[in-house]
Amino acid sequence: MLRFSALGCALAALAGCASDTSDGQEPPGTGGAGGTTGAGVTTGAGVTTGAGVTTGAGGSIPSTSTASATGTGGDMTATGSGGSPAAGSGGGGGGPTVTCDLPTTYKWKSGPPVIGPKPPAGRTFASVKDPTIVFFENKYHVFATVFDTTSGNGGWQSVYLNFTDFSQANAATQNYMGSWPTGSTVAPQVFYFRPHNKWYLIYQWNGRYSTNDDINNMNGWSRPQTLLRGEPGQMGNTLGALDFWVICDDDNCHLFFSRDDGKLYRSKVSIDKFPNFDGYEVVMTAPSSGLLFEASNVYKVDGSNKYLLLVEAFDNSPRFFRSWTSESLDGPWAPLADTKAKPFAGPANVTFEGGDWTDDISHGELVRSGHDEKMTLDPCDLRFLYQGRDPSVGGEYGRLPYKLGLLTLDK
Repeated sequence: MLRFSALGCALAALAGCASDTSDGQEPPGTGGAGGTTGAGVTTGAGVTTGAGVTTGAGGSIPSTSTASATGTGGDMTATGSGGSPAAGSGGGGGGPTVTCDLPTTYKWKSGPPVIGPKPPAGRTFASVKDPTIVFFENKYHVFATVFDTTSGNGGWQSVYLNFTDFSQANAATQNYMGSWPTGSTVAPQVFYFRPHNKWYLIYQWNGRYSTNDDINNMNGWSRPQTLLRGEPGQMGNTLGALDFWVICDDDNCHLFFSRDDGKLYRSKVSIDKFPNFDGYEVVMTAPSSGLLFEASNVYKVDGSNKYLLLVEAFDNSPRFFRSWTSESLDGPWAPLADTKAKPFAGPANVTFEGGDWTDDISHGELVRSGHDEKMTLDPCDLRFLYQGRDPSVGGEYGRLPYKLGLLTLDK
């Protein structure tokens, strides 16, 4: 059962995880051990919903975690108001404002991949994955992970590209970031932090960040700085922290992350002390490592007091996304579309136009309505840039041919 309860924030500092043990970027493994778990899901208020689920090994899904986890999570409180005005805008239009409710069930359509590996001269990429996307000044800006095989053995690196329309995305120049001040920015997240009037790029390993005054200035990113003091390192089959995600309310900033151990973690700091995160707690725990895997996303839903939480999962299956909602970033989190049969997005509710090209609906990001730290989302315009791959191609995880596709909600 998923549990939510109080834990202290501060834990002892542990060593950071090595760069060959994370998702999106972990080596191939055996997945979690099999078994049938108990009934339902428990939210923070103690309400149990849903029927039992069967969990098990990840099949061909790479994972180094074992099946079960029993940790519990905690609630913290945060209220407030304020925030500085943002510079620029993420697009918009005239006419009356149209609002939509966040759906409770989802059906998506996807075309062929919109972005494939496109290395610059002298480099070779086996994949492109883990995208973060923001719309600013009439352009989509995308940062993504690539597996660079130029040296033969291969290693995780990153690229930046921009385009004005998704029809142009695959032709956009993929700017190699290995020689930038940031170095490799694996599993990135990008947003504009209004109180500092700066762009932030959050990435691993370990949790790090860089800043820039102008997202269009590729040479303007600062050198990496530590994101989370006391970050948990690898402990046996449990990985160190990975797939960091920042979202702020009026008073506090929240840092969500995973460890491939069936738990979702969070750190929290007042907005005036961002980005100096220190310590962490467990938000929720699943009965198997695959049911709370990686790639958490959290958004503020426009026109409502709701937050939407997504976490990538697998359950003897290809990857899919589960979802929850809450009226506070402190929780409790209530299940929304959180099963393999009725997911937020997965093989059960995605239809492909032009032929199926992936079984996985994996690490990605919804296209936001804004570009700042509030991570706002327009439920009238739900699009999800995700990673997928040809399931017939196996081998070393890094060399699996991941590409980026775009889901559009089928209304």
